[in-house]
Amino acid sequence: MKSKDKKIVSEQKFHSFIFSKDQALDWIIICGICILAYIILKIFYPFPATVTDSGGYVVCAQKDFFSFYRPFGYSFFLQQIYAISKSIHAVFIAQMIIYLISVAFFSFTLKYFFKPNKKAIWYTLLVLFTCNPIAFFMANSIMSDMLFAVLIYFMLALLIFIIKKKSYVALIFFLIFLFCSLHVRYTAMIFPFVFIPILFMKKGSIRWVAAFSMILISVIFYNQIKSSMKKTTGFNQFSTGFDGWQLANNALHILPFIDLKPEEIDNPQIRNLHAFSIPYKDLIAEKTNNGRTVTARILWQSDFPLKQYLSESIKINRKPYATMWIALGSGVYSDYGRYLILHYPVKFMRYYYFPNMVNMFYPTHTGIMKEYKIIDGKDILDWYNISDTQNLECKNDIYGKFLAPLSKIITLISWILIIGIGVISIINKKKINFDRDEKIIFWGLFIFAGIYYASTIFASPIELRYWLPMSCVKFAFCYILLNKLSVYKIKELLPTRKNKNG
Repeated sequence: MKSKDKKIVSEQKFHSFIFSKDQALDWIIICGICILAYIILKIFYPFPATVTDSGGYVVCAQKDFFSFYRPFGYSFFLQQIYAISKSIHAVFIAQMIIYLISVAFFSFTLKYFFKPNKKAIWYTLLVLFTCNPIAFFMANSIMSDMLFAVLIYFMLALLIFIIKKKSYVALIFFLIFLFCSLHVRYTAMIFPFVFIPILFMKKGSIRWVAAFSMILISVIFYNQIKSSMKKTTGFNQFSTGFDGWQLANNALHILPFIDLKPEEIDNPQIRNLHAFSIPYKDLIAEKTNNGRTVTARILWQSDFPLKQYLSESIKINRKPYATMWIALGSGVYSDYGRYLILHYPVKFMRYYYFPNMVNMFYPTHTGIMKEYKIIDGKDILDWYNISDTQNLECKNDIYGKFLAPLSKIITLISWILIIGIGVISIINKKKINFDRDEKIIFWGLFIFAGIYYASTIFASPIELRYWLPMSCVKFAFCYILLNKLSVYKIKELLPTRKNKNG
């Protein structure tokens, strides 16, 4: 492309850019893949996939009720779809549409600010980014994963706009999506702590406005959850207890491998819980494959210590299930999990964090994609007016048989490619020319991904769906580096030996 042409393109407005003839093939690829995926899934899976969590989301939407398990955001999303159409099939359509729009917006934002040097690289990566089996399955599921991923795609695209254009319009939409993400997943609480430092790499008053606004939004969200907790459960606190349950679940992975006697613990509550948990050492060792894998069963299944201790506490204190769940989770379970981690950090890394980190590269848990489950929740059937006689079976479980295992392999291959591209880029770092804004964008995305991966691995045993939000970062990482390297011939990028006489 001539320099004059590049200047014309750079001055083109974004809305004109995305609807220009030059982007016709991009739209055909994105829309074509999404439409084809929709048709195929509707043929094989006439009804959306659901798990126990799905029923919880629907009940909260139906009753307009705040759950102590999770934020209300996804239930609110279901309410808006239901107001338009009372058919359960509208959920799949809506989630596929927002996925298509978010993929298009992120892709065109990347292309707008990083002009392709080689169209073959751009279109190849665009196809791989759009054609995501995990995304399509989660779009056809009553779960919050798709909505959360879409919000992240939008936020990261808008982050690029803020850095490149210092756009206050982009910042306003960014803040709206951030606020929505907080109400969809509590995981989003880390986002302001990541985005504020990234934006402070950019000079100008917009960083101060952004920082203040994100802090303000976080405070508003905190008070909203605290108010909902008070109104619904009577607890005047932000924590719903789920974080404490999860922390205890993760920490108990080390129980079979430590010799901690109850009398060595000063805190009486932690001491009692530890004494109660010790008899479950062998069961935990068995279910974690003797420390080689991680599991969420310790949290959810009734034959493990956490649910057993909950049952005993309900009998002793004569309190309702929800009350004791929150009290234990925000109290002794949180304290016990923190105690084990802080006193045995090496053991925790060895028996929980490192095995769970493997799931970043090759997830051992395919989760909801492993086996399609028919809608068995009466609340879901009633709300969407689905007859008990309706055949809810899938025609062919192509995900359980083929696409879920394939997605694990695809994840591994993607990491091999990313590491390979990264190594080549490090070797040729002097040939990669970034301007200041491009450096902020590239390292900003890199930092965001690093913290997201690290915090998610710490927070819970990993399933394939948890990495869906990172697809856009992988796409951007590969495209930005390959696009920079593509101006050189392959032989120019290969390491050369120095002449011995030279």
